[in-house]
Amino acid sequence: MTVEAYPSPASVRSARAAFTWLEGRALLVVAVATVIALCLAGIPQHLGQDGWLALVAGRQIAAHGIPQYDYFSHMAYGARWIDQQWLAQFVMYEMERIGGLQLLTVLYVLVTGFAFGFVVFAARDLGGEDLHVLMVLPAGAFFYLVTAVSIRTQGLAYPLFVLTLWLLATEVRTGSRRRRVYWVFPMLVLWANLHGSVTLGVGLASLYGLWVLITGLRTRGLGGLRDARGWTFLVLPPLALLATPYGTSIVHYYRVTMLNSEFSRMVTEWKPALSVPLLAIPLFLLIAAAAVVMVLALARARTSSERSARLFDAVVLVVLAVGAVTAIRNITWFGLAVMILLPSAITRMKRGAPAPLRRSRLNLVFALVMTAAAALGAVAVLARPDSWFTSSYSTKAIPTLQRLIARDPNVKIFADVRYADWLIWEKPKLFSGRVAYDTSLELLTPAEMAAISDPAAPGHERMLAPYGIWMLYPNDKSVDRKLLKGPGIDVVSRSKKVIIATHAVGRVARDGQS
Repeated sequence: MTVEAYPSPASVRSARAAFTWLEGRALLVVAVATVIALCLAGIPQHLGQDGWLALVAGRQIAAHGIPQYDYFSHMAYGARWIDQQWLAQFVMYEMERIGGLQLLTVLYVLVTGFAFGFVVFAARDLGGEDLHVLMVLPAGAFFYLVTAVSIRTQGLAYPLFVLTLWLLATEVRTGSRRRRVYWVFPMLVLWANLHGSVTLGVGLASLYGLWVLITGLRTRGLGGLRDARGWTFLVLPPLALLATPYGTSIVHYYRVTMLNSEFSRMVTEWKPALSVPLLAIPLFLLIAAAAVVMVLALARARTSSERSARLFDAVVLVVLAVGAVTAIRNITWFGLAVMILLPSAITRMKRGAPAPLRRSRLNLVFALVMTAAAALGAVAVLARPDSWFTSSYSTKAIPTLQRLIARDPNVKIFADVRYADWLIWEKPKLFSGRVAYDTSLELLTPAEMAAISDPAAPGHERMLAPYGIWMLYPNDKSVDRKLLKGPGIDVVSRSKKVIIATHAVGRVARDGQS
């Protein structure tokens, strides 16, 4: 006799509970799945110079250990190189080595997608109702995706930022003095070897330490200043910056990057938000909206501890907003913080019972469709040929350069930063030490950076003299026109992706020196 197995009542109840939970939060699932799907779809455009540098440096680290000197570019050849992002570069290279650009890009998108998904969890865990989390997500996601889509070492820091802010904000709200907040310290040490944005984590942790001391001073008088936890978080986080193979030398890296005024002239992401009006307008609108919400939430706080927590959130948002206005590259962090902190402030402003999301079978179907689309997108990327990932680069560029180099084996190449590390990645023996400069701009002198950023700058022609081949980006039309009008220029090939020209002056200058 055959006995048929039926689901137990407990399993049926669990399935119904999961179904009901998913149905009520379907739009949140849609948001996360949409972010992942969008990132997967645009991978060829998102794999640029920073990603190629990560792979080039990671390959060097895998073969020779943590770098001390740069041998990739002509200008910085032999210069002392403090490679702060060494661990992220090594991880990205290993992912590429194991599964090619296919595995690297898919895992990268999943990491950034996880960070976005954890933002939703953090916002709800801090007290934001589902409806209010959903209200804030579109604006925050827009600014998150402004730079988060780019495949580079910074992406590995997004989950650490979200986890750090969530742990600190949770502790500020509860005041329970739980030990889990100390997980911030190992995360900062890890972060210090992944990306320079660890300075944000250090700032948040130190701000929490200051909050603990001020809170203790207000509630316990001078005795509150003896709080060991407060001093621990105020003093120790900056020391995490030194927890790298470079020790105290890492301070030089932060000085030549964070305090380098030339970066804002050369690199779009280092420019202030006002330099891109289409980005600045929505940014200032979001800052204004966040300011209004935080002021109202502070005014309606019922207890001193709640006011203190709201004040902590407000200070975090103010600091990150200033950073976003100062440099486009900081907009991502502001977007993440807004999505984490603002929903709970909106929730606390309203009166009455929580307003759950409307349960809708249509929303559930939409969530399942977008989740399936994201999964299929990942599978499709894994099946893509290698040529798809470099489709934004000219397939004829490297053969053309090889022919030109065959005529003059010692010729040097002045290549736009977009191409330099891509060339070195594709043909390391041929292009290492031959290209003028690459994405490691901190290795250049201020005069070199000034000359590179402005073709009309004094010394620009002298800087170009040693380079017999120029590789220019067609989108920089005004710069290209100035350069290509000079004497001794012969355009070898021109397309929508690259302009390659020979520079007779460069050959003459180099031959004269030799």
